[in-house]
Amino acid sequence: MNETYFLGANTKDGFFSLYGGFPPEGAFLHIIKGGPGTGKSGFMRKIGKAAEAKGYDVHYVLCSGDPDSLDGVCVPALGAAWVDGTAPHVIEPSSFGAVEDYVNLGKFCRVPFSDEEREQMRDLNRRYKTLYDRAYGYIAAAAALDRAALPELFGPEERSAVEKRVDGLLDRALGRAKPGGGSSSRRFLSAVSCQGGLRLNGEIDKLCKLSYVFDDSYGGAELALRRAAQGAMERGADAILCPDPVDPARLEAVLLPGCGVAFLGDRWETEGARHVRIDSLIPAEKQQALRPELKEAARLSGRIMAQAYEKLRQAKKLHDELEAVYKPHVDFPALTRFTDLEIKKLLK
Repeated sequence: MNETYFLGANTKDGFFSLYGGFPPEGAFLHIIKGGPGTGKSGFMRKIGKAAEAKGYDVHYVLCSGDPDSLDGVCVPALGAAWVDGTAPHVIEPSSFGAVEDYVNLGKFCRVPFSDEEREQMRDLNRRYKTLYDRAYGYIAAAAALDRAALPELFGPEERSAVEKRVDGLLDRALGRAKPGGGSSSRRFLSAVSCQGGLRLNGEIDKLCKLSYVFDDSYGGAELALRRAAQGAMERGADAILCPDPVDPARLEAVLLPGCGVAFLGDRWETEGARHVRIDSLIPAEKQQALRPELKEAARLSGRIMAQAYEKLRQAKKLHDELEAVYKPHVDFPALTRFTDLEIKKLLK
């Protein structure tokens, strides 16, 4: 089964990476180096499509800033993976030659550049970084507003009620705790990107036939998801934990592919999902006291996030301009021959 996900996120604290867990254990990692527009994403996409054509399952890692671009690809059955090792997720070998090596696509970029081109590169890079810094500022402001009053709602009684509800769902799906427990991995299934807020709903449908969505206006979904992750692993299940791309300290989904069950926050929707009303576990008087404040905070947070998306769209435009400076210098026929040779070696 092919899988698609993110391993980086544009968060309230800047760029956040999960690339330390890529690729799966045992796969040899090829770290790609090269400038903008030198064909890194296209190189990986061709490898992935060639492997698919031979019947292999492929994992595609999308770029969080530009989801139309790839940051990584892995063919688990062949024990091979490739990753863009350039900023912002700079990756270097931990044991060169043993478990990683370099792929230098920069060698297909013919230099020198003209003085005018070099000045244009510096200017575009400076403006690009400034736009990302502004986007991160907006994301941080929106995160500060989003559900800011939540701690007041969940005391010991409410927390106990949430945990009891989740434990009941886990008992039905997995049974009681098992010796040894399960393991966990992490990936993002949504992104704050130049295309706005993007969610890979289809990936959940591929891995899990049954989804529980925690309907929630006050933050209880986070408590429920934490309990679902802990309880699932205590029952021996392997879990995919999906952090929130705005605040990776929070979860927005827990997937249990082994039993085909997913637990999702209220911002997700999948076909045939069963809804669990976490709100109903909070006394009505508590809800009424904070409802106006939270409604206004959500409105303001949405407006601020719209500004973050706009800055990322502007940054994408500048990056396209930067790639356009590089592309006339790239020997694409030589890159194509190199790519074809790498595919032949992989699939021999």
